[in-house]
Amino acid sequence: MSAEQLGAHTTSHEGLQNRGGPSPRLRLRSIVELLKERFVVPTYQRGYRWSSRQVVALLDDLAGFVASAPSRDGYYCLQPIVVLRRDSGEWELVDGQQRLTTIFLVLRVLEDIAKLLGLSRFSIDYETRLGSAKFLEKPNLEDSEHTIDQHHMFEAFVAIEQWFSTRDGSFRLDLLRCITGPDGSGPNVRIVWYELEEDADPVKAFVRLNVGKIPLTSSELIRALLLRTDGRGADARDQVPIARDWDTVERRLQDDRFWYFLQSDGHATASRIEFLFDVFVRIHGAQDRPARNVDFHDPLATFLEFQVILDRDGSSVWSTWQSFKRLAQTLDDWFEDRSLYHLVGFLIATTPTDPAKPRSAAAALLLDLLRVRSTASATELDVHLRRLAFRRFMGSQAREAGREGVTTSTLDEHIAERLDRLTYGTPAPVRVALLLFNVAGILEQTASAQRFEFAHFKVARWDIEHVRSVAEYVPSTPSMRRGWLTHARDFTTSPSATALDADEAGSLRDAIDEILSAEAPDPARTADVFRRVRILGREPETRGEDDTISNLVLLDMGTNRSYRNAIFPVKRRRIIELDRDGQFVPPATRNVFLKYYSPDATQLLLWDDDDGRAYSQAVKSTLRRFFAPLVEGSV
Repeated sequence: MSAEQLGAHTTSHEGLQNRGGPSPRLRLRSIVELLKERFVVPTYQRGYRWSSRQVVALLDDLAGFVASAPSRDGYYCLQPIVVLRRDSGEWELVDGQQRLTTIFLVLRVLEDIAKLLGLSRFSIDYETRLGSAKFLEKPNLEDSEHTIDQHHMFEAFVAIEQWFSTRDGSFRLDLLRCITGPDGSGPNVRIVWYELEEDADPVKAFVRLNVGKIPLTSSELIRALLLRTDGRGADARDQVPIARDWDTVERRLQDDRFWYFLQSDGHATASRIEFLFDVFVRIHGAQDRPARNVDFHDPLATFLEFQVILDRDGSSVWSTWQSFKRLAQTLDDWFEDRSLYHLVGFLIATTPTDPAKPRSAAAALLLDLLRVRSTASATELDVHLRRLAFRRFMGSQAREAGREGVTTSTLDEHIAERLDRLTYGTPAPVRVALLLFNVAGILEQTASAQRFEFAHFKVARWDIEHVRSVAEYVPSTPSMRRGWLTHARDFTTSPSATALDADEAGSLRDAIDEILSAEAPDPARTADVFRRVRILGREPETRGEDDTISNLVLLDMGTNRSYRNAIFPVKRRRIIELDRDGQFVPPATRNVFLKYYSPDATQLLLWDDDDGRAYSQAVKSTLRRFFAPLVEGSV
């Protein structure tokens, strides 16, 4: 963020004057003039959203201005703030909340020095986020999670504290004097002050000022639309409840467990509530205009559609908002319901996405499910979700197998054929099958409160990996060879390796140390050690089943890259460490390395043919039970 975006230092009022003199409503005011003012952030405003980077950019600019030692009349000019005088004497802050709040936080960090100089601070109140004004007086980590505004305010506060932590007291004093210095007493900070006419519409001014500058999102425009004061927004008595409800929904969406339950991938978005409006306008926008073709690639399409819905004859702002709240509550109810959480969560997690429109696929799926839910019983919805899951699992074979009335034998046949065809070379369908196996296994544990953690699964990006190592996949790059050798060395020093062959374990350890001492591990020598370690770990031969579902699990990409093709005991120890440390591990992956599916697990450090067959059978039988409601006559 440059000085051009945040402010600029100058020595004249050029550009702020008209030929007849300065406009009475457009002028420069020094920060010291504002210290006794009271500002109110109205309901239609967006929240505080400056990032740490933007805050530090402003501080760096101010430090540069102070260090340049400009003339006595020089000043650093912040971008404009737009205000409207209220009858109470307070200033309605139409635009400039981000800058003014950041200056407030800077003054808060410099509070001890300011008190010595007898300086106070201006006040900022928030019509709907009543706790924010109190929070600004004493920012703290615990209260920062109460609202998304306070979260961003606290991050800005911490960034300011860290920025000042490397600078001495004299610098702090110089910067404070610059920020709060009166005009003519020395270089100071001033702000472009624009006061609206008394009869001006502040909402229209807010939208006009922001569009084309820092673009407003659809959700911010919708908020302004709902809370406008021109007689077309919510009634005065409804504005505060709507604004508070809005903050409640936003706060709920900040819970990553809920957010990633609704999202098909781990991509972040600036405004999570906008996703719910995407779904809402799809539902209500199509009710009386089914042929309308809306381009949701347009960043303002959701706002434009919401405006059409709101302007319909007979629709009031309050009733439209209540419909939106019901949508949010329904999705929250699905999240809280353990069965629906897993069924809907699986479908969303396996929905293909378009990188250009990452939210569209999940929104379209939720739209379909909400329509079914509106007329279906709980049992019918459950069957519908399992049918969709079956089609997702079967892939190209889904049309025939997914018909209602499938027999038990046909169901068993389709599941077995599908799983038998899956290999390491087809990662996408394998990933779907393994995720479904995890979900189905959890749902069978009806007495348990365990849930599959979709948030961790999507953010960490879990991939396919072999249970036992495969001879064909020798580490191919220097970094992969070094990582593999490091973990192999740990294995050679373990009691299990010593028990298998102490002399060979010691010889391998010496060989690995010699290879690792080189700048880049030698490929040929690494391949030889790879072969010997596999033999020591009882994984010497290549088997036909090595690339099938009986030897595949989900591993997070970080672990997978580091432990790719490590032998079974090395991976087993890593999985146990992750689980012991409270890190998310898909339950089926954990069960495999703990030999949960093996009927006679006498050898815990070896994954043999019997273990693979038992695991494969567990996947098939679990999925058969999961899809049993699709059998003819079950409903």
